Amino acid sequence: MIVNKSMFPIQTGFGVISKMQDRFATLQMQLGTGDKASTLSEMGRDLPMSLSVRSRLAKIDGFSANIETVKLRLSFLDKTMSRLDAIEGEARNSAVQGQYGTNNINMATLPSLSKARLDEVVTLLNSDVAGRYLFGGANTDSAPLPDTETLLNGQGGKAGFKTVVSERKAADAGLDGRGRLASSQAVGTSTVKLSEDGVHPFGMKVSTISTTSSSVTVTQPTAGTLPLGKEVGVTFAIAPAAQIVEGQSISMGFALPDGTETQISLRAVTAANATGAVDEFVIGADAETTAANFKTTLDAKLVQVGKNVLAGASTFAAAENFYNGAGEPVLRVQGSPATATALRVADETDTIMWYSGQSPSVAAQGLGRLGVSAATDTVTLTEKAPVSAKHGFQISAVSADTANIDTTYTAADPSSVAVKFNSVPVAGEAVDVTLTDPSGTSRTVKLTAVVGKAGPGQFVIGADVNSTAANFSTALTSSLSEAAATAQGNPRLSVTAQVDDSTRVPYGIEANESGLLRMMRTLSSLSVETYPDSDTSSKDRFDTMARRQQSELSESHNSEAGSIEILTMELAVAHNALDNSAKRHTDYKSQLDNLLSDVETVSKEDVAMEIMALQTRLQASYQVTSMVSKLSLVNFL
Repeated sequence: MIVNKSMFPIQTGFGVISKMQDRFATLQMQLGTGDKASTLSEMGRDLPMSLSVRSRLAKIDGFSANIETVKLRLSFLDKTMSRLDAIEGEARNSAVQGQYGTNNINMATLPSLSKARLDEVVTLLNSDVAGRYLFGGANTDSAPLPDTETLLNGQGGKAGFKTVVSERKAADAGLDGRGRLASSQAVGTSTVKLSEDGVHPFGMKVSTISTTSSSVTVTQPTAGTLPLGKEVGVTFAIAPAAQIVEGQSISMGFALPDGTETQISLRAVTAANATGAVDEFVIGADAETTAANFKTTLDAKLVQVGKNVLAGASTFAAAENFYNGAGEPVLRVQGSPATATALRVADETDTIMWYSGQSPSVAAQGLGRLGVSAATDTVTLTEKAPVSAKHGFQISAVSADTANIDTTYTAADPSSVAVKFNSVPVAGEAVDVTLTDPSGTSRTVKLTAVVGKAGPGQFVIGADVNSTAANFSTALTSSLSEAAATAQGNPRLSVTAQVDDSTRVPYGIEANESGLLRMMRTLSSLSVETYPDSDTSSKDRFDTMARRQQSELSESHNSEAGSIEILTMELAVAHNALDNSAKRHTDYKSQLDNLLSDVETVSKEDVAMEIMALQTRLQASYQVTSMVSKLSLVNFL
């Protein structure tokens, strides 16, 4: 019988022992670290899962970092908006018409308080978080506004707000301070006419006229003789028995440059009862003399209105010109102010630009600087004057696909186009208006004639050309408003943060949005006005400015797009979106961490038990192998 080691494969035993030793070493590492493997190559078939989970966790960490950064910015914006809202309330209540304070203290302190608030607003709008400016839309690397002194006083030869105000006041007052209005009385007549001195945006515009006397005939505003603007007439009855009676009055209404209205009322008095008040005229011996007295009083009253109500309106009109809103240029008086007939587009070479942040070149308000008017059978579309190539829509062309409608414009410069209805169009016939924005993007507004109710892009065919033109005008206005709103976009989207694979949270703010713009205009206007006791117009001007400030900062504007309240609400929505995303990421990360733990880590208890079992096997293997390695015939026997 042959007995030798070939019956016991020692090499195989050594291999098994070696593998058990490797496994023992791996288990010791797992017991010490809790990790399943020390290198990626040791992960085996768990490697793809591990890499996938880790990649997702890295993305979540990136999103979470974005969320924390944006939360910091939103927290800052929230505090800023709260302060701006408080300043708005303080300003609204700081000046009340008729409340001048002891020794006129309210009038004396209002300018300095307004300037202090303006300075704080400018500082808030120019503040930054870690070098990032938050009120310039996507322009985050520089302050969106100049400092307060530069805004008000200008710099380096460039005009500031005060210069623009002085020009506008002079343009609105005119050479004689009567608001660009002139009265006249033909010799030997009892008629007084009041005319605007031209067709332009300056001064007061006559809007209404009325009288309480049956002895006076008034002529409502009509177009005056060119180049004059509108005019009204007052004719006193010639018959002695029909003379105006004491106490009866004549009233006129005027549109002011800032869009508000004012009214004057002149009362008839007898010579015996005349007090010399600026709003009373003496009944003369005849109608011609009464008319002359009325004209004298009217001129004096217009000068008074020019010093107070008109002056305040001019300041606010200048604020609208200087503090331009989205899609509007900065405007200044063209030529000699007192006789000017037009505004011009200012530029950076001669005027301080108050806002240098991101801003849309076309705004929904004002139809993108376009105007629509209808007269009988013709609808006219015009660009707002002064035309600016950098702001608003420019008209490129207009066309109609039917002989029932004529379209006319100057191809070289179609700043005004006309659509004339020769006859009632047929359903399906259309008019196309092509517009171009300052970026060069073109869009076509198409309006199609329909019978019955009109939808978007349609106008109703009327009973005749006039009613059809009116319907077309309404539809064109609506379509232009929609086109302008689309072109303007949402300021919130100027800055967004990626918080998920398919979610971006918008939180951009532009300092020229309506609520912030109202504060800049109002506080600046009140900063440059003074009310000295020596000036008899001070109280009237104070009342005018206080009334306008309360109107501009009224809570009735809270629901407007871009108001401080709407901005605050939209930022709160963004903050909630961040919180929701953060919670979602936290929950998902917890799930992924558990999954990664299952893939990459081990249970130390299970490892310890396996080590003990493996240790027993190793000891047994060592002993058997040792015995077999010594096997021989002698030992066997």
